[in-house]
Amino acid sequence: MTVALVLLTAYLLGSIPTSYLVVYRFTGRDIRTLGNRNPGTMNVWDSVGLRAAMIVAIGDISKGMAAVGIAYLAGVDDRTAVLAALTAVAGHDFSIFLRLHGGNGTAAAVGGMLALVPTAALPSAGAALALFTIVRSRRIAGVIGMLMVPILAYWQGLPEMRLIGVILLLTVTALKIVKFEGFSPARSRPPR
Repeated sequence: MTVALVLLTAYLLGSIPTSYLVVYRFTGRDIRTLGNRNPGTMNVWDSVGLRAAMIVAIGDISKGMAAVGIAYLAGVDDRTAVLAALTAVAGHDFSIFLRLHGGNGTAAAVGGMLALVPTAALPSAGAALALFTIVRSRRIAGVIGMLMVPILAYWQGLPEMRLIGVILLLTVTALKIVKFEGFSPARSRPPR
C-alpha cells in the first residue's frame, strides 16, 4: 500500500502543469497555443521569456525532487525512489490536468536526479550552466551536463540502483525529446 501511495503522489506531483499556470499568470494565455506548443520550460523561455522559464524550471525540478523525497520519507528502498522519480516524469509528460499531454520531462528528471544522487547532479548542473555561458547552446550544455551525472555517480561509487535510476531517467527523457523535437540546431540557442 505504501508503494502505491508513493507512486500515486509522485504522478500527481508530476502532473502539476507548472508551465501552463505560470504562462497563464504572466500572459493570460495557454502555453499550448504558443511557440512549438510544448508545455515545457524551453518553450516558455522562447515564447514568454527567461523570468517565466526560470519559475517553470524551479517548479518542475521541485516536482522530481519532491517525488523522491516523499518516497524516502515513506521509508521505501532505492528501487521505489527511482520508480517515484520516473512516475513524476510520466506525470509531467502525461499530465492528468492537461488531458494526458505535457512537456518533455527534462526538468522533472533533473529534479529526480538531484534527489537521488545530489553529489553527482549538483556539480553536473554547475558544469552545464558554466558551459552554457561559453557556448550559448542549451542543447549542448544540457546534454553534456546530464551525461556527466551517471559518470560522476559511478566514479563516486554511489549505490547501483540509484545509478540505474539516473540512466533510466536520462533514457526516458532523451526518447521524449527526440520524439517531440529531434535535434534541430534552431532549438538549441536561446531566443535573442
